[in-house]
Amino acid sequence: MPVPLIVLAVIVFLLLVTLIVCACLAKYLVYPPRPSFQDTFRLEAAMRYLRDYDETKSDYYTVPSFDGYELHAELIRADQPSKKYVILSHGYSYDRHGSIKYTHLFRANGYNCVIYDSRGHGLNKKAPCAFGVVESRDLRALIDDCYARYGSDIFLGLHGESMGSALSAICLGTKPPVRFAVLDCGYADFKSVIEGKLKGFHAPRFYVYPIEWMCRLLFHVSIFAARPADALKENEIPLCLFHGENDGLIPVSHVERLQQATKGVCEVHRFPGADHAQCFLTDEARYLRTLTAFLSNIEQIGGITE
Repeated sequence: MPVPLIVLAVIVFLLLVTLIVCACLAKYLVYPPRPSFQDTFRLEAAMRYLRDYDETKSDYYTVPSFDGYELHAELIRADQPSKKYVILSHGYSYDRHGSIKYTHLFRANGYNCVIYDSRGHGLNKKAPCAFGVVESRDLRALIDDCYARYGSDIFLGLHGESMGSALSAICLGTKPPVRFAVLDCGYADFKSVIEGKLKGFHAPRFYVYPIEWMCRLLFHVSIFAARPADALKENEIPLCLFHGENDGLIPVSHVERLQQATKGVCEVHRFPGADHAQCFLTDEARYLRTLTAFLSNIEQIGGITE
């Protein structure tokens, strides 16, 4: 076989291998391995994050999203009747049990807590993960449902961890009727997160482009479309941002980009030694103090006297 044909065959072979690998990576991202709903409960219980969860009064229900997709949700009531509510969004490949640890902090401040399973997670039907883009529209449906279900006069805020933070930030770009948002260890854009992971595996960073093509072609979702920082450019809703300084998945530079992007009041709290989604675990007392001070300030501005 002539040398040019051998070279061409090698190039074609390498391209095919690259596309196959990137297709597999795309599928892994869009349909990541997820622990079962029962397993996440056991994991959270083992970490002692559930505490008095079994003793609190909860209501279970489903909320139809913009496209009719059913979202499983749960209201964990405050100890005393209250008009204060917060919707908590969990992270990538987990479910609403991951939000329970934060409900203790909000309930200590008199908030009713709505936790839910993101699209394709938990008890919901199987669906592709869109890295916060489609999920942000689900959150908007939950916001609208809260006002319809609990009253137009409620004082409503958001909390999100990791991808839950990202989808909350993207949702803020639609100017939802919420009073505050607490964003914990969220990314400013998902593309750079994937590039960082590729670098960590000593894979070429340009693989992000064929992975994006495969996500679009096979699953109709986009890595590049998940840009929370861009969504915050017109945001004026007060933000409280948490991030671990040792975050090995989403570098702390992402929280700086989110802070720079928003127009509104924004607090940033960096936790030394904390890895990804570990601010609460690293220093729960500081997390509670910081959150309580932030909520108190926002409630004073909003005229809440509870």
